[in-house]
Amino acid sequence: MVSIALKNLWKTCIRTLWRLIQLLLFIIIVPPLINYASLKREAPLLGQHGLPYDIGHGQKLFLRCRGHGSPTVIFDAPTGMNSDIWLPLQENLKKTTTVCIYDRAGLGMSDPPLSLTLKQKSNEKEDKPMKHRGMDFTVEKMSEDLNRLVSVTSQQPKPFILVGADLGAIVTRFYAQMYEFDISHLFLIDPLVETLFDNEQWKDYWYNKIIPRLHAMQLSAAVGVNRILVLTHMINTPLVTKISDNVDDNNININHRQKHLLCNAAHISSAIREHFYMNETFSQMKLAWRMKAFPSNVSVTIVNRRQYDKNLSKDLNKIWDESQEYLRIQLFHNRIQHRFIDSNDKYFIFNKPDLLESLIKDSISQWREQKGLA
Repeated sequence: MVSIALKNLWKTCIRTLWRLIQLLLFIIIVPPLINYASLKREAPLLGQHGLPYDIGHGQKLFLRCRGHGSPTVIFDAPTGMNSDIWLPLQENLKKTTTVCIYDRAGLGMSDPPLSLTLKQKSNEKEDKPMKHRGMDFTVEKMSEDLNRLVSVTSQQPKPFILVGADLGAIVTRFYAQMYEFDISHLFLIDPLVETLFDNEQWKDYWYNKIIPRLHAMQLSAAVGVNRILVLTHMINTPLVTKISDNVDDNNININHRQKHLLCNAAHISSAIREHFYMNETFSQMKLAWRMKAFPSNVSVTIVNRRQYDKNLSKDLNKIWDESQEYLRIQLFHNRIQHRFIDSNDKYFIFNKPDLLESLIKDSISQWREQKGLA
């Protein structure tokens, strides 16, 4: 009797263990597969608000242009973000002139840098050798990609008014250094400054706080956990807009696209790389500034919030303020316009586009008056 009872207990333990293994396999395999299939299905639908342009060797960047006339206003997003943050401002300005938003390589609806694509297709033979076009995810490559996108492939009307926030501001500055005759004005919104990492405290925050958090988010997206959290409203997207009763409302796609990107490990991987190579980006910016004086034909407006980030310590906010002062006084020698925005909202560009709208319209009007087009 004892032996029979032991056998039954053993069989019960085996069945329970097998069910646990099945459940574990289900948890490990099914959510990533569902997430992958969903991403493949969603991507073509969520990129219909713009067009992909080939910038060379088959790499395509997403671009959305609206409106007509010169100058062309081109927006460049903050570090690791796609162009959705500029959509409300683009809609407000499209009746005034040509307005373009785009996604940097690997972000949003744009292809990753070509070198990453070639690594994934290492078994395929290349007919032509690739010309070196700068280090991926650094400002040199980003500015060259932007030039190919707006000047070569889509051929937008010049001159350009470049509006960049955070990393986007560094890209616009570098672009002006390299292609000065294409630019009439720069707007630098809470710009990153190349001396920021000279302070170890900020560098430590960047590499030991921000990047590990992004790595955790990438892993969570890869295994499908982010999709579950999004569907259950346990995490929120950075950009959220109200949806009207109109079934054609573009805001629906903004919200869906933000959820899609939060579940997209490839997008988050590119965001990580932009953060990781920031030190190289700063080095390239320093070199460009030493090699060539900033063009005198390009006017500049720097826009700052009163407080950079209320969630940061006083020390980090002070370091940030010092970097902004260095940019204005030491680099531009106060030959710029400086404006403060009364907002502590990190995403005020998206949530309160009217705060920048009048500044940009004034710059457009000023250029047209100078050219006798007003």
